[in-house]
Amino acid sequence: MLPGFITFYTQRLALIEPYKVDPYGLKAFFFSWFRWDVKAYVNISMQGYKHTPDVAFFPLWPLIQHFGGQLLGSIWPGSYYLAGLLIANMCFYIALVLFYCLLAEDFESRLVRRTLIYLAFGPYALFFFAGYSESLFVLLCIACFFLFRRGKPLDWWLAGFLGFLATLTRSAGLMLAVPFLCVYMQHFWLTPEREHYSMFQKLNALIPIMLLPAGIVVYMFYLYYTKGDPFIFQTERAIAWQRHFSLPWNTLGMMVETMFASPSIILLVLNVIDNSFALLPLVVLGTGWKRIPLHYALFALALAAFSISFPAAAIIPMISQPRLTIVIFPISVILAVWGKNPRFNTCYLGLALAFLILNMILFIGNIWVA
Repeated sequence: MLPGFITFYTQRLALIEPYKVDPYGLKAFFFSWFRWDVKAYVNISMQGYKHTPDVAFFPLWPLIQHFGGQLLGSIWPGSYYLAGLLIANMCFYIALVLFYCLLAEDFESRLVRRTLIYLAFGPYALFFFAGYSESLFVLLCIACFFLFRRGKPLDWWLAGFLGFLATLTRSAGLMLAVPFLCVYMQHFWLTPEREHYSMFQKLNALIPIMLLPAGIVVYMFYLYYTKGDPFIFQTERAIAWQRHFSLPWNTLGMMVETMFASPSIILLVLNVIDNSFALLPLVVLGTGWKRIPLHYALFALALAAFSISFPAAAIIPMISQPRLTIVIFPISVILAVWGKNPRFNTCYLGLALAFLILNMILFIGNIWVA
């Protein structure tokens, strides 16, 4: 049904096959998180983009994982896998600390703590702790928001550089341009103090936004130099997952069609889950966007729109969507505002933790989660 998708992960398994372990031994416990995209990242960390389909994965995370694996002794592939787990957890911990400091400026402490709990124990939060790029990406995005709030002359350049790193991690990093422009306009053009800023100060704050697309440009130059095709990363995505650009309303049409055309109960359940998590951020935003700062809401909307603008195979267009939406951290803030209601808080945490435990069991069991 999904020949490209199946072939891609079969190749990942074949590359790691010599390093399979006894499923009932201690090593099996150690490698219990060695699943799905973790294998791809470990493979890139060990030997770069030698296997062409791997170019679909952006380079910053496997590059960091490579250096971590080197520090752990370069034992193939265990050290790179362990490095990915350790770095992912460290990135997410730092992201939570920064997020707390950021939200503490605008919200009461109880709400801030509740936001962090909702983010850390969401239904698919396991990908913040596994060897995936989500923790690094959310850390870079939250750090950008922290710098936006300070708004000092150097902060705009630091935010631009972190945005550059974010786009080297995932192409969705381009969406940081939305809160960047929003905060810039509020800071320099929509405030009574706007006349106090010189044109040099305004340009100094605006020019760093050019660093965001530079991340993708750098990767494209690398691909052109090594593979002869700067757009090969998109080609490989199309081959493995049949991902293609689609206007959001066209994607919504595909989502509706799949609900009535799923050839099996399993695919129907997957579509229900994936479609629900694709629409959930939009529903939450549409209801509660006034509860958070404008640049938070616009960033969440941009990320949600971006993720549904690249559907996968027609049979499961929103595959991986639950994982892709966990980085939309402003949604957690809105949910935490609603969490002031004890009933909502109890129901949400109960459902979230149940799904999280179930997804962890499935993931460790090498069953597709997202």
